[in-house]
Amino acid sequence: MEGEVYLNYSIKSDLKLVQPTVAEIIGKLKRTVKKETLLTDLRLCLEEALINAIKHGNQQKRELEVNIEVKQRGRRVEFRVSDKGKGFDTTNIPDPTEKNNLQRPSGRGIFLIKKIMDEVRFFDGGRTIFMLKYLD
Repeated sequence: MEGEVYLNYSIKSDLKLVQPTVAEIIGKLKRTVKKETLLTDLRLCLEEALINAIKHGNQQKRELEVNIEVKQRGRRVEFRVSDKGKGFDTTNIPDPTEKNNLQRPSGRGIFLIKKIMDEVRFFDGGRTIFMLKYLD
């Protein structure tokens, strides 16, 4: 694995911007991350974080931006996604595998992110999610 990647993006809260933004970021990570399964995991987690920030954080208010920071150095990739919303109680996230939640149409994004990434932390009252994936 050669080189490092540092990227910063700000996008409007428009769900149509998620796919092209994630595609661009993953395209740049392909230079240093060669394993396709890792790229798929990174793509899924970044998409989920962006969708949550736009829908739940910024309430799809187009004038509010979502900030994305990407760092790849050595054997680790870090994402930091921040919205301008009210935040949420990060200690009270329903488990989508519980019987009461199985039929809910949403609520699986953070669960998936936590299962795939090696480290997930929330900051700023839930307005920022930090995700870390080791590449080994």
